Parts: sequence; structure tokens; C-alpha cells
Amino acid sequence: MANQSPVRIGHCVPDAPDVDVHVDGEIAFERIAFTEVTDYAGLSSGSHEVTITAHGESDPVIETTLDLDDDTSYTVLATGMLDEDDIAATVMMDDPGTVADRKCHARFIHASPDAPAIDIRVAGGGPTLFENVSFREASEYTPVDADTYDIEVCPAGSDDIALSLPTTTLDGGSAITAIAVGLLGDDSLSAVITEDATMALAADD
Repeated sequence: MANQSPVRIGHCVPDAPDVDVHVDGEIAFERIAFTEVTDYAGLSSGSHEVTITAHGESDPVIETTLDLDDDTSYTVLATGMLDEDDIAATVMMDDPGTVADRKCHARFIHASPDAPAIDIRVAGGGPTLFENVSFREASEYTPVDADTYDIEVCPAGSDDIALSLPTTTLDGGSAITAIAVGLLGDDSLSAVITEDATMALAADD
């Protein structure tokens, strides 16, 4: 039996309808709505042909090949704008490492088509968690003390707040991804926070 590679799909295209995802000609995920990120599904390691269509349609809006490593998790996001003919699959490897009991490994993915590069920081003069993350890019996973934080999303190098995420709870022993979605220009910018696949937990020293 082939080794499994967990894969999940996210819909981050603001002007696109619900979508279906086909893997090697068979439907694998159905009717994914904008801002939705699916649960992980196991695919065999190796190469797979992936097409994304509007729900119930056959013409692909995205076609890509996924090359999956053994026992490795992936997030695949549909990103861009449909009416600008700039829609693509953004593929990220989910590798948060081994997470200690009182830590959360956090990552940020920039999937807002009209937003500039972004900094993410703790409000009230707290530390900058992620710096200068551009569209279709992901930060590295960063260990953060498990706690509840007020988070601010700002254009890189600016004190202007584009998005506030108050009372964001980071649980110990977990890994999360915050995905910026929507549009800055029409005030629909928001964040989707997902729980990511992790390695076995380790106790704090």
C-alpha cells in the first residue's frame, strides 16, 4: 500500500463561485466555498493531476500537478482573482515540526490579492510575529507561547492596522495557520485560522 500524504484545499479567490476539486480525474473535494479550508484527505505519495472547476462544471479554472512526498502534509490554496485571469494553485508544505505542550507553532499565508506585503504583530507594542510576507507566500512556522493574544495585521513597515484579530487563542501543543483572505480595497479583508497536521507532541523541558 502506498504511503499517504494528507492534503487539504482552501478557496481564497474572492470573485469565484464554489468549486470542486478533481484528482486524477475523480472528484476529491466538492462544493468548497470562498474562505473554506477542507479537512485533510489522504492521497498516495507521488504525482497527481489536479483540476479545480466551478461547482458542477467541467471546464477547469486551475490545472496543476502535485508532487507529494511520503508522510508529508500539504495545503493547496486557490488564489488570485478570476476576473483578472490571475487564478492559480498555491501549494504549501505543512511542516510545523514537533510542538511542545505549552507552545503553539504558528504560520501566516498571504492570500489577499490586493494587499501589499504584510507584517503580523501582537497589539500594544508586542513583538512582530511575521514580517514582510507577500501575496502567495507563507512564513515559516514560529513557536509562540500558548496564550490568548490581540493580533494586528499591517502593511509591511507601517503602523497602519489593516485587520485586527482580538482574543486569538493559541493552544499549547498545536500548530495553526492564519490565512489572509478577501480584499483590502473593499474592507472584506479577514483571516481564516486552521489547525494543521503536527508531529507527535513533546513535553516541555
